[in-house]
Parts: sequence; structure tokens; C-alpha cells
Amino acid sequence: MCGIFGISDNEESAKLSYVALFTLQHRGQESAGIASVKNGKLSYYNSMGLVNEIFNPSVLASLSGKSAIGHVRYSTAGSSSVNNSQPLYFNCKYGEIAVAHNGNIVNAAHIKENLAKNGAIFQSDTDSEAIIHLISRSGKKNFFEAALEQLPKLKGAYSFLFLNKDALMAARDPYGFRPLVLAKKDSSFIFTSETCAAEVIGAEIIREIEPGEAAIVKNGKISFFRFSPIKKYSRCIFEQVYFARPDSVVCGHTVQSARYLIGKYLFEEMKGVKADIVSGVPDSGSAYALGFSAASKIPYVPVFMRNHYAGRSFIQPDQKMREFTAHLKLAPIKDAIKGKEIVLIDDSLVRGTTSLKIIKSLKNAGAKKIIMAVASPPIISPCFYGIDTPTKEELIAVRLKEKDKIRKFIGADELHYLSLDNLIKACGLGDKNFCKACFDGKYPVK
Repeated sequence: MCGIFGISDNEESAKLSYVALFTLQHRGQESAGIASVKNGKLSYYNSMGLVNEIFNPSVLASLSGKSAIGHVRYSTAGSSSVNNSQPLYFNCKYGEIAVAHNGNIVNAAHIKENLAKNGAIFQSDTDSEAIIHLISRSGKKNFFEAALEQLPKLKGAYSFLFLNKDALMAARDPYGFRPLVLAKKDSSFIFTSETCAAEVIGAEIIREIEPGEAAIVKNGKISFFRFSPIKKYSRCIFEQVYFARPDSVVCGHTVQSARYLIGKYLFEEMKGVKADIVSGVPDSGSAYALGFSAASKIPYVPVFMRNHYAGRSFIQPDQKMREFTAHLKLAPIKDAIKGKEIVLIDDSLVRGTTSLKIIKSLKNAGAKKIIMAVASPPIISPCFYGIDTPTKEELIAVRLKEKDKIRKFIGADELHYLSLDNLIKACGLGDKNFCKACFDGKYPVK
């Protein structure tokens, strides 16, 4: 999962991109970058680390230009290295190009293998690079015509931003796996992964880019193109469960309100539950716990102090770092915990290692009983569309199979999962409009 942002026709494009990427930092914490265009020339700067560590006033000054794209990365294809940081920069037969990508292209390895046989040399090991090499081999007269021709060859999840000396282009895959929002600020058009990144700079949300649609901004005007019919609208439901920021709007309502409603549904499914307090695993679990508390009348009490500088444990690049980050991130508040029966809510249960450590810390702080409530169904299948669960063996619901075995592994006294029906109901669209492959094993595209 990554975050992308693009803005046209604004002399403050690099600075506004910085602010937007800072707002999207929750979507990726390994690397970040910005590419901009000024006087027909592209400039770019990528580095490992957080947005506020990478960009200082002098770096942003070097990126001044009328249009820009930016990217924050969490690796799902390709290693965690500066060579794979984005935006990627290329100088091909169509001139200088910068590209930012959110998603995962499932046939990228096959495409790159065929391209390599025909002499292609790759500068990164990301799936994102495949599209530029395809475009470079097109016979079309300009880059954007070539992109529209080649995009249908990609399978999987992609929201792309392309920047060259003439224009800014956005494109979303025919299934709509990953979000891509269109907004406007004065005479500038904006594309971004989440509404929060546009709203923070004072932009007005217009609509989402549709699946199979591309938008090109040139000379201050925007044009829309359909490069593919909509296949089966398959918006990732895990965006609302975990990745999206609470103040972002998805499916017509804020993520916070969807999570609050999920908390209410959790209580309805856990009929007769009794506890002294309800709490959430910060930060994503908090909204669920507030909804649960409102429905159950069980008091909501924070039981953890979160270190906000520790990052998000799920999107660390390897398991050892996930466990280390989880340990740093949460400190139990002993006075709130001692002698209490606690309903503890988390967004999901993926590998189980973080939950094990969290519950152990609560028990060590004197908790009498831990009722673990998970705000999503058991994850039974890996994601191939941009979330880092590459093998079934990593998933605790697959590895241990039975709910009681999972409960014992994480150390909870009780364990409850939200039903898939209520998750879909809370997230606001009909069953046909979500990708739920991680929960039901039904992949829209392979």
C-alpha cells in the first residue's frame, strides 16, 4: 500500500505536495519522493524515511515548479530500498517521465521477463516499472496516447500518476482496487489516494476517478478518457478497516463513521457480553471501541499510551520490525487496567504476533479478563493487490484454523470476529462492489 498525490498548475506545487504527503504518511513509511516540472524540465528527489525527515526548505526549493507528483511507499513488490522509492524517473523516447504508483500489478513479473528478453534493462525491482517499458515500445505519437494504449495490458491493482513536461495524467485500474480522488484548488487539479490530502491544502473534492478511466491535465484543462470498461468494481474493503485515515471520505461517508458503526455491529453480534470497560488498540481500534461503547453502555477507557513516533506496526517491511515496533508503540496504563474485565477491539487479526504481545502486556498490568473483539472477519487468503500478506502460511486463521486455537495463541479469554455481512453493511456499498478476497478467497483477477 502506498499514497500518491499530484497537482497541476500551481507555483507552490512542491510545497503543497509535501503537505499532502505528510497527510498520507499513514499509507507508507519506508520512503517518499516528489517530482516536479519547471520550464520543460523535470526535477525529483526521493529518499528513505519519513516525509518530514526527507524534505527541508532547500530540497523543496530545488523542486519548485508548476506541477508535481509525490509518493509515500510501503513495499509490496520490490525490496525496501532507495532504488525502489518513487516517483520513478525515466528518460525514454517520449522524453522525461515521472511515475507514482499505488497497488500491485500481478502480471508484472511475466511482462518484465518478456521485456528483458527483448533488451529491456530495469533500474528497480518494482512492479511499477513495467508500464514505462511497455509505453516506450509503443508506436503512438506521444506519451499519453501510448499510456492509454498500454495500460490495458496490466492485470491487478493500480492507481497511477504520470508527469512529463507537458501534462499530468492519472489512471485507475478497471477494477478500482485502489482509491484515486479528483479535487480542485483554484485553477489547479489534484489527484490523491485519499480526500484528507486534498482537504488539508484547501481543495474541493470533485469525485473519484472511475475504474478504467484516465484523466489528463494539460494547459489548465482536464480531459477524461476510458482506456478500459469497468470490469467488476472491486474496491478494497481493507482500506476502511485499516489503511485509510479516519477523516477521509470513502463511499460517501468518513472512515471514522464506518468504523464507529462497525463497533456497534460488533456489540450486536456479541450478545450478552459483560465487561468493566471497552478499549481499542490505538489508533485504528479506537473508533470501533467508541461505537461499541455507545451501543453497549460499557464505558470507553483508553488502556494504552501510544508513542506516535513508532509508526504503524503492520506496514513495517519485515516481521521482526513489526514486533519491535509494536513493543515500542504501546505502553499500558496500569491504573485503567488493574482488576478490570476488558473488551479490547482491534481492526484485524493478520499474523497474531502483535495481538499476543498486546494482550500479554495487559495481563502483566493486572487485567482480570481480556475479551478480544476483531472488527473484521478472519483473514484466510493473501492479498495480491497491494497489501503485504504474500503467503497463506503467515495468516493465523489459516495456520491455526480453529477460533479457540487462535484465542489460546494470542492469550485472550474470549475471541470474537465481526461477520462479513456486517462489515459490508457498515462500509456502505453492496456486496458486488468490494474486493473481499482476504476474507472469502474470491479473487476478482488472477
